[in-house]
Amino acid sequence: MNLLPPKTKEAIRALLQAEGETQQQLFQAARQVREEAGMQAVKLRGVIEISNYCQKHCGYCAIRPQNKTLERYRMDADMIFELAKAIRKTGITTVFLQAGQDPKSDALVLEVIPRIRTLGVNVLLNLGEKPQETYRAYAEAGADSYILKYETSDPVLYETIVGSPLENRLRCARWIREAGMKLGTGNIIGLPGQTLDTLAEDLLLAQSLAPDFVSASPFIPNQHTPLENREMGSLSLTLNTIALCRLLFPKALIPAVSALEKIRPGGQTLGLAAGANVLTINFTPKHFRDRYAIYSQERFVVSLGHARSTVAKAGLHLFQADPPKGQAAVS
Repeated sequence: MNLLPPKTKEAIRALLQAEGETQQQLFQAARQVREEAGMQAVKLRGVIEISNYCQKHCGYCAIRPQNKTLERYRMDADMIFELAKAIRKTGITTVFLQAGQDPKSDALVLEVIPRIRTLGVNVLLNLGEKPQETYRAYAEAGADSYILKYETSDPVLYETIVGSPLENRLRCARWIREAGMKLGTGNIIGLPGQTLDTLAEDLLLAQSLAPDFVSASPFIPNQHTPLENREMGSLSLTLNTIALCRLLFPKALIPAVSALEKIRPGGQTLGLAAGANVLTINFTPKHFRDRYAIYSQERFVVSLGHARSTVAKAGLHLFQADPPKGQAAVS
């Protein structure tokens, strides 16, 4: 099998459909590229879901404002900082702040970023579309990186499902780069109306963005949304996309997302075997986490123990970072 990254939409489309022995060869090629790029150590992130308020109307997400059944919350800076300290005590060196697109959280985030940075960690944000000056302020406060997934490269499909133009999203991605933060992006596999051609175009769009992090997440139907009765995205197609991401972006951080485990126990192990090298551990307290309904009410929540077990099953090792004085490193 040709180990070179596919250069055309047709080549990408063919590999997206890989099955059986061809699929295993694709995964092996992805693992080889990951090793040659020195990216085989699995990086852990600790996520804090700081707010479930959101302006967006995405048809797959239950924190959309139309969902009146959801009890809303927004953490305060002291709580976020205490959770960040808990993350740091494990030896994890990336604190990941995630929320819906909540303008009222901007001042909170700008207050807490410098405090978190005193812990000797990186700060990763996933807070949606913002004005250009807000991205600049995040970077000036000490945020290192920002995730803004494009979800799908098809402008018509994007606007149908999300309710706003794709170009707005892509403009924000450019602003993130211009602010000096690393960029994470990616797509959803299994959206209604998606085709193999659009999935191939997704990867070409990702190439044009040259991301530092890139992900592929299977669609998971969510209660209290217009898409709640749709089928889950394909695990096989998601794994093939992860492998293609590794071929196209050898040095990228690529997560094995928790939704893989939702589809099948051991799904994240399969994601690592397809070329991924990131797992995200959830540190959100349960009474908030249960209300952060972007995935589904029965979402799989990744613990530190599960992450360690998953990495071991994949035959990999964790990225080692120096822990705070007096604390044990992740191992």
